[in-house]
Amino acid sequence: MVRRLVGYLAVVALTVYLYFMYNETVISGLLVFLLLYLPVSAVYLMAVRRKVTADMGRVPAMGEKGKQIRAGLTLKNQLRFMPIRCEIRVTLRNRYDKRGTATRFTGVVPAAGEETLWCFFQAGECGNINVCLERMRICDLLGIFYVERKEKKLASVRVMPDFEPMPVEISRRTREFQSDAEIYAQDRGGDDPSELYQVREYRAQDLLKDIHWKLSAKEETLMVRERGFPLGCAVLIWFDVREGKTTGTGFSAMIDKAASLSVTLVAEKCVHMAAWYEEDNERIRTCRVWDEKSAYDMIWELLELKPCRDLEKREACRKDTFRGLEFCSIVTIDGIGRIWKDGEIPELLRL
Repeated sequence: MVRRLVGYLAVVALTVYLYFMYNETVISGLLVFLLLYLPVSAVYLMAVRRKVTADMGRVPAMGEKGKQIRAGLTLKNQLRFMPIRCEIRVTLRNRYDKRGTATRFTGVVPAAGEETLWCFFQAGECGNINVCLERMRICDLLGIFYVERKEKKLASVRVMPDFEPMPVEISRRTREFQSDAEIYAQDRGGDDPSELYQVREYRAQDLLKDIHWKLSAKEETLMVRERGFPLGCAVLIWFDVREGKTTGTGFSAMIDKAASLSVTLVAEKCVHMAAWYEEDNERIRTCRVWDEKSAYDMIWELLELKPCRDLEKREACRKDTFRGLEFCSIVTIDGIGRIWKDGEIPELLRL
């Protein structure tokens, strides 16, 4: 603004010089226009500085890694008789990185109308991308002078990973691991007497106590009750994200690994649980994953994870939450995307 005012005064000074050097009507009219322009512009800007509002309702809630995201910021003009020229400053910033990319957009909002300014950016990493409207400039009719006001409006875009499978070796012990659950397998039987999987003909290895005597008498052949297989969580995926040890790139790598591991376990029909610490609520957040939809939902919630500051309180909550629960395997993914099992980083994850 200072540069524009200095430039304006320089033009006025030059016009005054030409006015005294040449007695021309055109120069006189130009001088009058320049002398009146500044006060008229100031009155106009003070009158319209609050007449434009911004809405970030067209910023999408979700994006995909590696694809372009189109975010719209809608400006609304409350004046019914005059368009308003505006300039906005938008900053794109990963939640885990302090630095961001600032871009300016200009547009003319019609009288009693609205104008949407579109921002295009590439989602190179997973995580939360904050689209922040920091400042708005209301310009005069010629766009020379302006008034600036702070906005500080924020919208968040959750950038999802690709969900590509990864090499994992799953043992028979993990595949056949049973624990208490309210959901039972529909394609195999188990050892839970509280749930009936199917009734079938007797086989040599079946136990006598499983024979359905009434149905056997009706069918005139031995029939056996086959018990249900509870789909308990065989694997626990624990996320160890600590403050000061997580960057935007590291968090993106963690989300990628979590998505890949989860969809791989789903493909292998291995029910698992994802868990992390929510410091704001002082609790352990758990997500049970058994199909692709639940894996997608888990990643969606995981994108809101914040780094932990109080490790002692986190460990106390963790012990209390998992007291009495058993898992066949426990996998830890840290804040930079490394996978740990039994205190080591394996070349090939074996569960």
